[in-house]
Amino acid sequence: MTITLTHGHDGRVACVRYDNAARGNCVDDAALRELVDTMTAAAADETCVVIRLDMAGRHFCGGWDTSSFAGLAGAPPETVAARLRGSDAALAQIRRLPVPVVAAVRGRVVGFGAGLLDAVHLPVAAADARLSLPEARFGFAPAGVGHTITRALPRPHAYHLLTGAATATAAQLHAWGLVARVVPDAHLDREVDDLVDSLLALPQGTVRAVVEVVESSLASGAPDHAYDVSARTIVAGLAARAVSG
Repeated sequence: MTITLTHGHDGRVACVRYDNAARGNCVDDAALRELVDTMTAAAADETCVVIRLDMAGRHFCGGWDTSSFAGLAGAPPETVAARLRGSDAALAQIRRLPVPVVAAVRGRVVGFGAGLLDAVHLPVAAADARLSLPEARFGFAPAGVGHTITRALPRPHAYHLLTGAATATAAQLHAWGLVARVVPDAHLDREVDDLVDSLLALPQGTVRAVVEVVESSLASGAPDHAYDVSARTIVAGLAARAVSG
């Protein structure tokens, strides 16, 4: 497993590549922590406008690395619950980044991969993308992913997925609001390129401001912070026009 960070467009795009393709891009505690830390460091650079997450290979994410389950043998439920909360807290850090994460979603999205998908701000899916939740077949009730799916989907669809009785298509993921767009497989990378370019074309600071509006609104359920953010951008925009005029 390797995670690399490169930059493009004069540092305005941070390209984070996660490569565990040999194992379907599954994750474990260490890999997730490194991925989140890499994204956090990239977003801390004020030059950065957008993070492009590239999941290497044919599949977006094969879920949690099942080889790590052996370390939980004999652990009390409280210890396991703490580990589950820790992985969800890491995903929450991605959601709270001050810049959006854009990602191409192709192939399989399995188990914990649904949580990673939900943490990405602007996922674009290939038509062949499929989401499955196999936990129930192992006798496990999904935790954070279960909450994510239940919150995003109509109740019958949530049961259908969480019991492993169904696999979600890309079209369903779009209908449920889990991806921004669905495009033909062959056009996926070009569509992500175009999306990144459209974000870069916005006035300086606008993308970060939009992230503030969306995420503060979701977190609080109220528009209070959005008013402040909008006012800040309006004042700055009018001042810039006055100078240029």
